[in-house]
Amino acid sequence: MASAEVISLSVINVFLSVFGCVMNILVVLAIQLNPELQKGLNLLIVSLTVADLVNCLIAQPMYVYYLSNKGDTSYLAALRIVAFIGLHAVFSNLITITYHRMKALSRPLSHLLLVSQRDLLVFITITWIVSIIVGIIFATEPGEEAGAYVHGVMILLLILTYLRMLWVSRRKRAKIAQEAGTANYHQQAATMEHENAAAITSAILVGTTLLCYLPDVLLDFMGKGEETRLMGTYTLLFSSSALNPCIVIWRNQLFRRALLQTLRLRD
Repeated sequence: MASAEVISLSVINVFLSVFGCVMNILVVLAIQLNPELQKGLNLLIVSLTVADLVNCLIAQPMYVYYLSNKGDTSYLAALRIVAFIGLHAVFSNLITITYHRMKALSRPLSHLLLVSQRDLLVFITITWIVSIIVGIIFATEPGEEAGAYVHGVMILLLILTYLRMLWVSRRKRAKIAQEAGTANYHQQAATMEHENAAAITSAILVGTTLLCYLPDVLLDFMGKGEETRLMGTYTLLFSSSALNPCIVIWRNQLFRRALLQTLRLRD
C-alpha cells in the first residue's frame, strides 16, 4: 500500500479504536454503577460490550501496528486469530441477543420471569466458548475455505429470524388489540411496547453489524477475503465495535440517564 493510504488507514483505525474503547467502557461503567441496569437481558449487553472491547482494545491496535510495521508470518497469524475471535464474539453475542428477543416477543409477560441470571450466564459462557473455537478454526487454514459458507448461512438465518420476529410482533399486537377494555390490557400493551422497542434496538445492532461484515463475507466467497482485510476491510469490520455502544446508549433511555449520572452531568 502507498504511504498515504497507510497513514489514512492508521489514523482512522486509531480514532475508531480510542472512540470505541471509551464508549464501550462507559457502557460497562453505567451498568456497574447503576443497580437498575444490572438485571435482565442487560447482561447480554455487557457480554457484547466485552466482545467489542476485544476488537477496539486488542485486535485493532494490532492491525494499526501491522499497517506501519507489516510484521512477520507469526504476527499475522496472531492478528488473524485475535481478530477472528473478537469479530465472531460480536456476531455470536448478537445471535444470543436475537434469540432472547425472539423468546421475549413470543412470551412478553413471562419470559423475563422465566430467565434467571444463572441461565443468562450459561448462555454467555457458551457463546464465548463457541466464539473462541470458531474464531480459531476459521483463522487457520483447515477452516478458511468453509468460513465464507458458514458465515453466509449465519447471516441468512439471522435475517430470517428477524423477519419471523416482525411477524410475531404483528400477531401479538393484533391479539392484544382484541383484548382492549379487559383488566390487564394496559399492562399487556405496555409490556409489548417495551419488548418491541428492545427488539428494534437489537435489529439496529444486527443491521449495522451486517453492513460492516457483509462486504468481507462477499469478498471471502470471491477468494479475496484475507487480502482485502489487510488492505482495509478490517477497518470496516472493527468499526461495528465502535458503533454498537453508541446504538445501545441512543436507543435506551435508562442507559442515557445512567451515563449522564455516571459522568455527573445530571443529578
